[in-house]
Amino acid sequence: MKIKILRLILLGSILWTISCKEDLGTTEPLSSDGKGPGVVNDVKIENGPGRAVLHYKVPTDADLSYVKARYEIRPGVYRETKSSKNNDSLVVDGFGEEKIYKVELTAFDKGENSSTPVVIEVKPTMPPIITLANTIGLIDDFGGMGIIVNNPSESDFRILVSQKVPSSNMERPISTFYTKVKSISFNIRGYQPEPVTFVVVIKDKFGNTSAPIVKDILPIEELLLDRNLYRAIKYDNDTPPLGSGRDIPAIWNNTFGDDAWHSGNGKMPMSVSFDLGKKVKLSRFKYFPRTSSNSFIFNHYNLKRFEIWGSNNPSSDWSSWQLVGTYESKKPSGLPTGQLTNDDIAYARAGEEYGVLTSAPEVRYIRVKMLESWSGLDGGQISEMQFWGQYKE
Repeated sequence: MKIKILRLILLGSILWTISCKEDLGTTEPLSSDGKGPGVVNDVKIENGPGRAVLHYKVPTDADLSYVKARYEIRPGVYRETKSSKNNDSLVVDGFGEEKIYKVELTAFDKGENSSTPVVIEVKPTMPPIITLANTIGLIDDFGGMGIIVNNPSESDFRILVSQKVPSSNMERPISTFYTKVKSISFNIRGYQPEPVTFVVVIKDKFGNTSAPIVKDILPIEELLLDRNLYRAIKYDNDTPPLGSGRDIPAIWNNTFGDDAWHSGNGKMPMSVSFDLGKKVKLSRFKYFPRTSSNSFIFNHYNLKRFEIWGSNNPSSDWSSWQLVGTYESKKPSGLPTGQLTNDDIAYARAGEEYGVLTSAPEVRYIRVKMLESWSGLDGGQISEMQFWGQYKE
């Protein structure tokens, strides 16, 4: 009796295995009657920036699977968009010009039989790449050129910058910037105050390219400020140091990676103040975090978010100070706190550079307001800070 039962169990297992055998893609579709579904009809078009939304009635065939749009975004380059039978709309995008494009809509059933294509025309409004090319700001800046980007659609863009080689038709690549935020600025540095011609080209994620934007720039002279002129300022509402070896002059003692100013006990936000020695039109600065141990890098009390404030007639009262800029430290790898790549380590040790807007006030006195450390704990540390700009007195 037991043997009979075992045989029945074995037979049932075999049948179950056969019925549940994995489809590795070699079997024929479940439905393949050789007949295509009905056509997509009653198409309504909602044009938008570089895209269009197509609303339609799906065919009523029981074996309908999906609707596909196929279209050419530029000569020889086609895109396809699919939408499930359960949807009555799809988006076609990637258009780089404000003109008429043909879109082919086709329905497919579960057997991959296709309907007769329906061809419609869309006319997208101004694509984001053209909007950006028309509004990008290229300005004379300290040591080079400033690039001001307004990107209301938050589209992905690459901004390629090259320099025209004098007395030739050649261009020398300089830098590529990436952005997908609403507004941001970039800087090209390292030039003497002599005329230079830059060429800017914008590319989007679909491979569309803007017309070249040519701009003659006269870089503004900038200097690395003399740290020997710096002096400490101590206010009662600033954060005291951890100890005498971690006091304010450690911020400019030309020691990088350690021997840092370190806050004592307190709560965020914290602040530390000092005198640059002369009034300055700031162009940029570098913040050097504490890097003597890898465990400090993008961790510990190194600054993650902070503000720079300036004044020419300072006091402990914040109303006597003007905001110069708000800044955030970014780890190149984007890995969680405690995890590092070699690029992260090299980036931190080289110092994190931040630009100062040309609209920022001329100031002599600096106040660093610390908002958040990388560890999230109350405290801050600054191994070194370097400032660039022009002396105004």
